[in-house]
Amino acid sequence: MPTTKGFQLVDSDLLLLRHVYALRLATIDHLAALSGRSYKRAQERLDKLVGEKYLKLVRKRPEKHVYAIDREGAAALIHQGHAPRELAGRRLRENELKPLGIQHAVFIADIHAKLIMLTQARSLELSRWVEGPSLWDRVTTSNNAVIPIRPDAWFTIEGSAGSLHFFLEADRGTMAHSRMREKVTGYSAYFQQRRHLAKFEGMDFFRVATVTATRGRADGLAAEFKSMMPARWAAAYPVIAFDDLTLERLAPELARETAAVT
Repeated sequence: MPTTKGFQLVDSDLLLLRHVYALRLATIDHLAALSGRSYKRAQERLDKLVGEKYLKLVRKRPEKHVYAIDREGAAALIHQGHAPRELAGRRLRENELKPLGIQHAVFIADIHAKLIMLTQARSLELSRWVEGPSLWDRVTTSNNAVIPIRPDAWFTIEGSAGSLHFFLEADRGTMAHSRMREKVTGYSAYFQQRRHLAKFEGMDFFRVATVTATRGRADGLAAEFKSMMPARWAAAYPVIAFDDLTLERLAPELARETAAVT
């Protein structure tokens, strides 16, 4: 693998590449926390990885740096068995994202990184994280409205109690409440019609976790959703501000499981 004189890709670099690949877009904050490095040490090594084309900068100063996998990074991940060979021929489109798209993708990465750390701290496993068009579907409601199903991610938390499946709605407060109501209506119809059974293997039941950027937004959406459904459904549609995101808020049974493993 080509490198300039004086640079050697080491195991800790490969770990950084794996984190960036998993998150799709990553900041120094994400990578320092996930790798256990200081912010300064992480930044220094990331600068070298960018210089060697293992990573690329999608967003630069004066805003917070955002990193994505570059061609040498893709080759290294494939060589080490951490990415499929298809990645080599795939066009890496992160540089084509508009500012709002980057902000949304980074918020999704914020949530993903936090869940990785939360599950690791509790001896649980974040066994699946999928994003993109492969998740997309649509549903026709009882009044013949066609609603797209487009979660920001599908993730699974594994523990002794089994697999808990979640669709993620990463909400930065840019979407009208009416659109969020439509999303919940769509997910409800999707579940009632059992459409998820054919598309998502092994997923008998799912929750829709809406994670918001602010507490005020979380309170408003929670009240909105509560007005739409019987109280017994509320646990399947948790609304959580990012700062308040815990495993217990996602699923109350995870609190019981945590107590069992500690």
